[in-house]
Amino acid sequence: TLAALTARGKRCTARRAERAKAVATEEDEDVGYRSATPRERQFGMYEGRRRSNTGQAVELPLSQLHVVAAQRQLPMLLEAVPGRDPSEAIAAWSELLACCQAQAPELLATWSCGIGPLLRLAVAVPKEHWLRDPQDLWCEDKTVPVKMDGPEGPLIGVESLPKLEKLIRHLLAKYDDAPMLLASGFIWNDGAGGTLREHDGREVVLCSAAGMDLCVRFMQLFREVCQGTRKPVAAAQDLLSPTLTKKMVSALLAAESNQRLPFPAPVEVPDSARHVQPIEVTLQGPLMALRRAQLQSLGSAPAELTEALATTRLAKDLGDEELEEFALDLMAWLSRFGEEFEDSNAGLCVEWLLSQRALDPKFSLVVSGNPRAPKKVLAAAKRDAATLELERLQQSGQRFLPNPAGIKGFVKRGVMAPFGSPYENESGASWVPERLRALVGEASLLREPSPPNSWQGDDYEPCAAEERFLKDPQQLRKATVRIDEILSFEYLQHVGQTMRNCLRVERRGGMSLMKYLSRVKARESSFWVMTITAEEEKDDEEVAPVQHMLLMEVYNGLNVIHQAEGPHPRRWPRADAWRWLQEWAQQEGLRPDGPEGVTVGPYGSYDGRMDRWDIRRCFLW
Repeated sequence: TLAALTARGKRCTARRAERAKAVATEEDEDVGYRSATPRERQFGMYEGRRRSNTGQAVELPLSQLHVVAAQRQLPMLLEAVPGRDPSEAIAAWSELLACCQAQAPELLATWSCGIGPLLRLAVAVPKEHWLRDPQDLWCEDKTVPVKMDGPEGPLIGVESLPKLEKLIRHLLAKYDDAPMLLASGFIWNDGAGGTLREHDGREVVLCSAAGMDLCVRFMQLFREVCQGTRKPVAAAQDLLSPTLTKKMVSALLAAESNQRLPFPAPVEVPDSARHVQPIEVTLQGPLMALRRAQLQSLGSAPAELTEALATTRLAKDLGDEELEEFALDLMAWLSRFGEEFEDSNAGLCVEWLLSQRALDPKFSLVVSGNPRAPKKVLAAAKRDAATLELERLQQSGQRFLPNPAGIKGFVKRGVMAPFGSPYENESGASWVPERLRALVGEASLLREPSPPNSWQGDDYEPCAAEERFLKDPQQLRKATVRIDEILSFEYLQHVGQTMRNCLRVERRGGMSLMKYLSRVKARESSFWVMTITAEEEKDDEEVAPVQHMLLMEVYNGLNVIHQAEGPHPRRWPRADAWRWLQEWAQQEGLRPDGPEGVTVGPYGSYDGRMDRWDIRRCFLW
């Protein structure tokens, strides 16, 4: 019911203001209070205050599938419109649904071409900005009986788009020449928010939170341009990017596709948890329309360059003012030298230049007064192909929003670190935990000695082989240490596969993964990965090696490092990785010894003689 949605929206808003309820902990005779951890909330280990439901139930012909879809997308929309009152948004949506029930019931039959756009409209554009009453006659077409539980999918219901366009124009446009390309924010979907499936042939593919944030910005720009509340360039600079010029905005508004509401993107129904949508979905998005206008204003907008940009992070997100300034310089550079690249190489070079800018804010496309040579850029990009592949994975598949606590990553250049593992080159036999040795008959297939790890117990165990390995001068190489937030399901899976931990979807039936994934989607936790990348080439290397060192989970609201786990089989953090973890924690104000911290564990306390960063206190959850 709409009452349930209203209550859910209120809970979402309340959680952003106050993430947790008080949890009492007794120490001697004193009782202290602290915030509940995400894990405690997830498993019901605290008594939260019950909320009363003050919403008024409204009966409307919505299927259960569409109600659940609204419950999933509403929190993302509210996150993208700070200060929006959930009750008012739901009331506005209820009014839109009621008027469509009378004038265009086709819009209530499908999610992507009706119910979803109406929800976006109700949240992104408050009712006080509607120019006309939705109960007025805006659709004179003959109504057609519809089946509310009929076929459902990303492209089902497109025949009702003309009626959706009439409603949008009726509510938001003063004149007939509305730039409908901007209205693509009402219907575009990146297909990266997961799938709801009632049965085969009746599925809703959801938009990610990052994609929804983009759509909201373009919807609000559409409203301002159509109503003339301020000049288009001023509105675009405020809502999209301060770097936009009058020429760029004019090119965006003059696009040929502005005449009609754009056709929905060709989103596919995922056939697996790791499905990646086709490039055409990105090409049809509102952000790519903006990038085309920017390229056109710079003097070049061939289709080849547009497709090259669509494979990069420039097609996924709008950056801050400084990053968008660099993006303009990059597009100007690409327009000048684009003919020297093949399509795939152009995208690779763009990603490399963006990655260098992320590592060094002073990085420039001009060296000694001259633009960087395309051949040198391409050679550097090919050498860093492994790192760039990780960047690509960050933008692939289901996507997550960055942590709401503002925690940033970490970069440290010029460290000396060994690559590999002390267990790699031992006999080709498989390693088996000691507790399982009694169940294995052929001891000759086992490595001796087995690496000390958490399977032996909860207490940290030193490893002589690892200590020798860290000091071996033959293994040391100059490297760059990075700690990056994991922002996609695809990259989460890659890290799980590489480090061989329980984040892999096939491990334990995926139960551990779903536990962690729910905390990420609720933005209560964020996951981070530490990598080292070689800075110096070896004669036999075409690609610089990248090694995954640690997987970390941070409780966002508490600034507590909950987990820090190395790769299998050792799993305990290496000593050098532990030091870099401390440097990052100091940089970002994180602590290891807060509630359920990595040096506290589930037991609540350790020997007070140990420092809070003593690696012997490290607990592997």
